[in-house]
Parts: sequence; structure tokens; C-alpha cells
Amino acid sequence: MRMITDKFSFADTFRFVEREERSAAERKASLRRTMKERRGENENRDVKETLLLENFLRTEAAGKESFLVYLSFSSEAPTDKLVETLLAQGRRVYCPRMAGESMEAVAWKEDFTLSPRGIREPVGEPFSGKIDVAVLPLLAVDERGVRLGYGGGCYDRFLAAHPETFPLAYCFDFQIVREVPEEPFDRRAALIVSDKRILVPGGKFSDSGGKSGDK
Repeated sequence: MRMITDKFSFADTFRFVEREERSAAERKASLRRTMKERRGENENRDVKETLLLENFLRTEAAGKESFLVYLSFSSEAPTDKLVETLLAQGRRVYCPRMAGESMEAVAWKEDFTLSPRGIREPVGEPFSGKIDVAVLPLLAVDERGVRLGYGGGCYDRFLAAHPETFPLAYCFDFQIVREVPEEPFDRRAALIVSDKRILVPGGKFSDSGGKSGDK
């Protein structure tokens, strides 16, 4: 009887964990819908892009030699000025390109193709060496560095395969929320840069001088 009881106990625990994981996925889906709407209503993007870049240049990460930078699409935090600035400083800049379910880093060039979603992707051979910093796109991020992407997991897989790469979240300030549901495969950002502040998860350094929180 004890063995049967143990089996049922194990099964109950498994079902509980399964429900919790499914709940996290459902909460992520709801937050994605909300943040897409908020990001689409975002104003003063040109001003915020300049402030974002200025804050990025204040970080130690900006002094590194090589960067993976997403090519901004639609209402994402824009990265064109960031790429231009890094190239002008003589840094090596790579951009993401999808190859099936995997993400490749390809050196930035002026030639691009468009993905099925209309996202710019660089043309050229994939780079397999070390990249110092990955500038991550997102819909939301919390003060722990838990990032909400688009659900494909491509950046999580890339960071898992490149643990030497420093993950930096790049976003508008309203995208910093109180809590993002976290799942076991999620990779946290080690630094968050917005148009208003710089946050170190755990340290919570805030450029605004006030308490950081949901905006």
C-alpha cells in the first residue's frame, strides 16, 4: 500500500507542477497582449531613442568590443542609432538571423533580407565566435531581470548556448513591470537599460533617484 500511495503522491505533485507551468504560460500570453497594446500607443519615440542610447553609453557594457543587437521592428525600442554609434566607435556588431528554430549571429552589413514577419535579417555567413554583449528585445521585463519575449524562445536558447555573452535588456521605461512570469528555460537579463533609468537586477541602481517599479 505504501508504494501505491507514493505513486499517487508523485503523480499529484507532477500534476501540480504541470498546472503551475501552464499557468505561467497563460499569464505570459495575457501580459504579451497587454504590452503589445501599450507599446503600440507609445509616443515620443525619437526622444526616447536618444535617451535610451545615452543611458546605454553610461554602462560598463558599452565599453565591450562585440555586440549582438536586434534590428528593431514595428513598435520595439529602436536600435538603429545604437548600431550606428557602436560601428562609429569601431565595435563589432552582429545581428540575429533565424535558421529554422535556431538564431544565428551575422555581422552587420547594409544588405538585408526580410523574414516572413517583415523583420530585417543580415546577409552573410554566421559568426561562431565570442560575443560580449547581447542587446535583447522584449515586451516586458521585471526588476529581477526576467524578460518577456515573443514566445519563440530563440534568445533564451542562444544565451543558453553562449553563457559568456552578457544579456542586456533594452526597452522603454513603461516596459519595466512589477513581475514577469518565469519558466525554467527563461534566461534573465543581467542589466536593464530604459529611456529613464539603468537597473542592475538585485542591486536596483536607479538613475531616476527614486524607487524603481511598475510604470
